[in-house]
Amino acid sequence: MARIRTIKPEFPQSESMGRVGREARLCFILLWTLADDAGRLRGNSRMLASLLYPYDDDAKELMDGWLAELSTEGCIQRYEVDKTNYVQITAWLNHQKIDKPSQSKLPALPEVSRKVSKPREKSFTPAEKEVAEGKGREGNGEDGGEPSCAEPPSDSTPAAVIPLVDGTEYPIDQKQVDDWQESFPAVDVLQELREMHAWSNANKEKRKTARGVGAFVVRWLGKEQDKGGSHAPRQSAGMMAGAI
Repeated sequence: MARIRTIKPEFPQSESMGRVGREARLCFILLWTLADDAGRLRGNSRMLASLLYPYDDDAKELMDGWLAELSTEGCIQRYEVDKTNYVQITAWLNHQKIDKPSQSKLPALPEVSRKVSKPREKSFTPAEKEVAEGKGREGNGEDGGEPSCAEPPSDSTPAAVIPLVDGTEYPIDQKQVDDWQESFPAVDVLQELREMHAWSNANKEKRKTARGVGAFVVRWLGKEQDKGGSHAPRQSAGMMAGAI
């Protein structure tokens, strides 16, 4: 069922929101309308696109990129239970004050996924840790303090990386690879990511920003899917990326 959610006036000034694209910010807010009182929701990207962007035909191709941005920034955590995808809004009580919350009917984030973020939690100040855990004034939904995604991305070794225009690398974890593999079943996603890495190294002037790389990956995979998959006759990676 639909839920009434609120947006705090400090939200546009959040530095974490400044590190993701405008489309990802809107997606983040729209996810709140589907999240239950524990901040959980079903996470299939195509289903989310149809529910949140019913008038936008391209949303189903872009949704994975937006979710990837939010996941990398630590705004959400994506997980799987019994082959079903879910999303947990990080530090949910930072964003919403829930009166008389209903018990969630969705499975919680597995404990192993929660432990991944522990190494970085050690660097939090006591005040920051309260915000990250949904405590304190902001966690209670009162005014004061900047809304934040709070929980940073994990320190686990990424399954792939893509060089960015600023010289840094965009990490992609195995969960994201698996999600894309589900969305583009005819494509060898990991191999395509390797080709994107090689293409980015060979075309430094065409590298993407952290905000745009998620959409770039989804467009690349979508074009490969439309052509019949990774095993179909195709153009070279450089020619295809040039079209993107």
